[in-house]
Amino acid sequence: MKLKFMFYTKWEDNNLVCSCYIKNPQCDNYKSCEELEFILDTYDGIQECMNNRKYKREHGVIKQR
Repeated sequence: MKLKFMFYTKWEDNNLVCSCYIKNPQCDNYKSCEELEFILDTYDGIQECMNNRKYKREHGVIKQR
């Protein structure tokens, strides 16, 4: 499941200074900010974990050893 979020961001060099959700900007000068899309993938890397033969079930949860 991939979730997409749009944010207004403000940067100084390579440092993130400010970030506001695009539907609810927290500052007055959000129009000068850069719009960025962030993607949250909750199952990123699950195939690599499950292809590894070194995993076991502990308390109902599969853990990689």
